[in-house]
Amino acid sequence: MTLLKNHSLSFFLLSLAGFLALDHQTALAQNAPPVVVEKPETNAAPAIFRFSGTITAKREADLSPRVAGLVSVADAETGFTAKKGDVLVRLDDTLAEIELKEQELALEAALAERANAERRLTEAKQLGDANFPRTERETRETAFRLSEVAVQQATNALERQHEIVQRHQIIAPFDGIVVSKSAEVGEWVQTGNPVLHFVGTSELRLDLEVPQEQLDVVLQTQSVSVYLSRKNDQPIAARIEARSPKVNPQTRTFMVRLALDNPPKNVKPGMSAEASFRPVPKSGQLVISRDAVIRYSDGRTVVWVAQNMNGETRAKLREVKLGNTRGNRIEVLSGLAESELVVIRGNESLQENQLVLITDASGNRKESL
Repeated sequence: MTLLKNHSLSFFLLSLAGFLALDHQTALAQNAPPVVVEKPETNAAPAIFRFSGTITAKREADLSPRVAGLVSVADAETGFTAKKGDVLVRLDDTLAEIELKEQELALEAALAERANAERRLTEAKQLGDANFPRTERETRETAFRLSEVAVQQATNALERQHEIVQRHQIIAPFDGIVVSKSAEVGEWVQTGNPVLHFVGTSELRLDLEVPQEQLDVVLQTQSVSVYLSRKNDQPIAARIEARSPKVNPQTRTFMVRLALDNPPKNVKPGMSAEASFRPVPKSGQLVISRDAVIRYSDGRTVVWVAQNMNGETRAKLREVKLGNTRGNRIEVLSGLAESELVVIRGNESLQENQLVLITDASGNRKESL
């Protein structure tokens, strides 16, 4: 009878211990913070990165007159498109033209004098030293040489005057468009004072400010396309022409310049555009939500994972190395296994080995993924 009572007491105590342990586990589970987890993605769709910028021209110039003068023609208004060599502004060249005609007459006189000196020298040579004084022949030779010098001087003076006349014109140094004009007919302009701001319409580029963390995107880009707007389905092929070696300390961005290949005629400097970068894809690259990443002040980047340990789900810290961002996703280069469950919500105050409760986005408890 005593043995039976002892057996019943032992069974009661074991049952009570089991109940208390279960109740303790239930209490721990109830106190465990809820977390939302996800599995890392692999071989996700190729990343596309978009940055906005401004269309610029390779050539841009402030045009000023090469001589001082009075503006007589200024028909090249803002928006005027010109070819290389077209006259944009003309100064009054009346006096220069008169001087040009005088130089033409001076050259004509010099040519006549040379022809006469050449004829006189030819006659002396034909008569010979026996029939013509040698000193006179030498004098005629000197006169002929001086006439040649005079012709050359007159020719140089005429060419110089031609250049002076040309300098009364402001011409387009390249194909482009007038952006602004600061002088009108009747105004006196000086050399060195800009009259027109002229921008080239060929060899267009797109200047972008790219965040410093996207440097790898630029370095690893396979192809770049430029769109004038998101509604424009026709991309403009582009290539990376230059990258600034310096990061702007205020914006933490660096400048990237794209050269546009055969842009449409409607593309003009000053327009906004968007560049689409498509880096070379990496096989087996893990991608997780950016919400999973915690950054420490010492430069470390970590994520929390939910790990099953003896039937309990506990938080484990993983220090990771990150790659490019893909919208709200980010690449994980190392530190995380494909099979691990990454905490994307409820990770703000977790501690190592802490019990966690896996829930869905609505807070309902769910089994591990």
